Amino acid sequence: MHSILQDLRYALRQLRKSPGFTATAILSLALGIGATTAVFSVIYGILLDPYPYANPDRMVHMRLIDPEGHERGFGTTASQWQQIRKSPVVEDAFITNEWNLTVTGHDYPEDVSADLVSSNTFNFLGVPPALGRNMQPSDAIDGQDPQPVVELSYKFWQRHFLSDPSVIGKTLQMVRKNYTIIGVASPRFTWDDTDVYTPQKITADPILGYYCGIRLKPGVTHDQANAALQPILEQFAKETPKHFPKKSFRLRVIGLNDDFLKQLGPALSLLFAAVALLLAIGCGNVSILLLARGTARQQEFAVRAAIGAGRRRLIAQLLTESLLLSLTGAALGVGLAYATLAKIIALLPTYSFPHEAAIHINVPVLAFSVAVAILTGVLFGLWPALQISRPELSQNLQSGTRKIAGAVRGKRALALLIGGQITLTLLLLSGAGAALQGFLRLANVPLGYDPHNIMSVGIPFTTTLTKPGRNEPITSNNSALPSLQFPA
Repeated sequence: MHSILQDLRYALRQLRKSPGFTATAILSLALGIGATTAVFSVIYGILLDPYPYANPDRMVHMRLIDPEGHERGFGTTASQWQQIRKSPVVEDAFITNEWNLTVTGHDYPEDVSADLVSSNTFNFLGVPPALGRNMQPSDAIDGQDPQPVVELSYKFWQRHFLSDPSVIGKTLQMVRKNYTIIGVASPRFTWDDTDVYTPQKITADPILGYYCGIRLKPGVTHDQANAALQPILEQFAKETPKHFPKKSFRLRVIGLNDDFLKQLGPALSLLFAAVALLLAIGCGNVSILLLARGTARQQEFAVRAAIGAGRRRLIAQLLTESLLLSLTGAALGVGLAYATLAKIIALLPTYSFPHEAAIHINVPVLAFSVAVAILTGVLFGLWPALQISRPELSQNLQSGTRKIAGAVRGKRALALLIGGQITLTLLLLSGAGAALQGFLRLANVPLGYDPHNIMSVGIPFTTTLTKPGRNEPITSNNSALPSLQFPA
């Protein structure tokens, strides 16, 4: 224990004597660890595991492709929804319809977005509520008036009821009708980004069109689903032509996250490749610094060996210095990862990623980055000691010697590290240049109008207008229709 403390004190003195070397090595590790971990955490939260729903990998949207290749959504009637549920490739399906409602019964009305859902919706999605209970099939029996119940979204509960846990069983009045609050949805349950969820009456009305979400049976591929559902939708188009394009179409089912993968996937992948290179460059920097420092201290190690310091003692000393350096860089990297992650999330456009996504530090990636950094520090910190432990002391003690321990092997290792670092740096610069060019092209795309001094005002309607369902390609937040624009 005494020798460990002695090595630690000596290591601190040595690092304090070389502030430039110490700061460069620590910052190189911290930047690589922090950036890599933060960016991959965003990728994991948005692209790899964004949804809390049951079997999200088998949940799909249905899109129609016209002869020109354009995508569009469509609406199904309640009876068509039931036919889709009977398809041999479909495990289950649910329908929803979005409306704008108004909270009444207070001094000031409040506009809220509402999802009118089929009775099996919450069982289909499979997310337990934060408070109370989820909507059950008994709340909306087909062909009968649904029960006047409502489930609140988590954010609406926080905003309107100030997170009051006793809200269950109370009444919420919307458009002069009283609804009993039965539950508060989970914080990650943000389907359609609506404020409240109520059961809808299922009728045989051929006019009403609903969004229909489906979950495929295990083992069913998207191509198999397209082939099985295409003739069904062609029959639907004959029954309700207003819900479908006039031209011919083909069905394409897409994964729940495919829209976001298309939007953000390439950019995040490029960013992750860049920060991974940054981690590699940081480790390369540290390795070269440690080898150069070991070379500069060669005569010191020779003197210590000459006066009786054994190989194990020299290795223990350098191991302590390397670990102290690596652990300090890793600790700063962890702090930088948390700070950087918050900044990245704040910079992401609001509707560019699923709001169900829980973006937080990815522990396995953090552990991997820290392990790589520590291994780099230890390996290249110990390299000089491993070489000097078998020196010819008479040569190393000669005044003015600059011989690198291991001579040819040391020079070759150093040359390989420098060459690798130059290669990684050029790759990083090339990737950064390409990313910057892409950003500038996007930033300078002509919009066709002057966006300056323009504001948008949404006017909600509670009669017949509804928001586009999730069958529509994701473009923006259609929180209120129509939208009027005025000069600011």
